[in-house]
Amino acid sequence: MLDRFAHFLDHHARVLLTTHENPDGDGVGAAIALASYLKAAGKQVRIVVTPSLPENLRFLDPEGWIEAYAPAGPHAGLAAWPDAWLLIDASEPHRMGPLFAAFETTQADRACLDHHLKDAPKGFDAEFTDPSASASAELVYDLVRSRTDGDFPPVMAQALYAGLVSDTGNFRHSNSTPKVHHAAADLLAQGVHPARTFNALYQTATPAKIRLFGRAMGGLQLREEGRFAYVTVTKADLEAAGATHEDLDELVEEPRKLKGVEVAALFSETADGRSKVSLRSRERVDVNAVCRLFGGGGHRLASGAKVGEPLATFISQVEAALHTQMERDFV
Repeated sequence: MLDRFAHFLDHHARVLLTTHENPDGDGVGAAIALASYLKAAGKQVRIVVTPSLPENLRFLDPEGWIEAYAPAGPHAGLAAWPDAWLLIDASEPHRMGPLFAAFETTQADRACLDHHLKDAPKGFDAEFTDPSASASAELVYDLVRSRTDGDFPPVMAQALYAGLVSDTGNFRHSNSTPKVHHAAADLLAQGVHPARTFNALYQTATPAKIRLFGRAMGGLQLREEGRFAYVTVTKADLEAAGATHEDLDELVEEPRKLKGVEVAALFSETADGRSKVSLRSRERVDVNAVCRLFGGGGHRLASGAKVGEPLATFISQVEAALHTQMERDFV
């Protein structure tokens, strides 16, 4: 797969890198690292995200490469700029959110680089996926390491390490393979500082975020004899706490800390009025199978979905689907 990916990159001069809406550490880390690699190879590269670069990821972009999508302003003609458009850390074009309209009209070669479980990607001229990888950053690491002698540029090493940390839960989750630990060790040997990375990613909460977490946990619900726990955040909750959707990051992990909980969920209302669920499984339950019923996806133990249903209706639907899945997985 990586040889095909390298061949694809070699044959394009202007490469646009995007990731899913509401970018996370893996998508951003992989994009910045790949941009560093491509720029060194003489390519023209742009990274565009929507709606913006989260505060806790800004340390990854010291050169200011990342652009926040502004379709009515500087990005009105974005579709015409690249000769290759690469979606990173997703293999479903609609996950780009507002960027999808431009993606649909571009004449560039369209491709995805992803590690999530998904049916055969559609809407691309080429796809580069490997669900055995722990993170999209691991795929970029493998590409660059196989073609680079010695140390990486510092911005690349930092971005790759942050991507690995982000999608393995700081190497706590079951996708923390020996291979990804070897990659992390290589990056640490190149000077990446693990404590500073952790602090930047996870220790930058605002009072509004803490208030939101408290409000959400106050409404904690337990189902399936205590094996399923979930919290809900509405637009009114965000407003009351003075928080933003960015502050929802990591909230889904809180219910999973409870003894006996096998699956945790965060239900929320999106800015555009849809209902969203993020599901996390401790080990036994395949939450990816549940989310795929609603057009979502991800990993077996960490997945999500968005629908147009009212939040209360969606919660009931997910509860029913999860009940069926838990009965299947606990046989």
